[in-house]
Amino acid sequence: MDEVLNCLKIITNPKGENVGSLPRALKSLDEIAHNSSADLHPRLKHFLQNRSYEKALIWLNNGEPDKGTCGK
Repeated sequence: MDEVLNCLKIITNPKGENVGSLPRALKSLDEIAHNSSADLHPRLKHFLQNRSYEKALIWLNNGEPDKGTCGK
């Protein structure tokens, strides 16, 4: 879960990150989200697959993200 959190932090606030950090974080989260063996909560997986990164970060920090257009 640390990898997911680190990637989400880079994506949601990329200022000051090393060159190339953002594309690596995006690629890593895509791989995690689409890996069938990854042990992800269904809601987190939904956020990651839909690239709702801010919602994922809010949810991981025990918040309740606003509902989007999918209503889930």
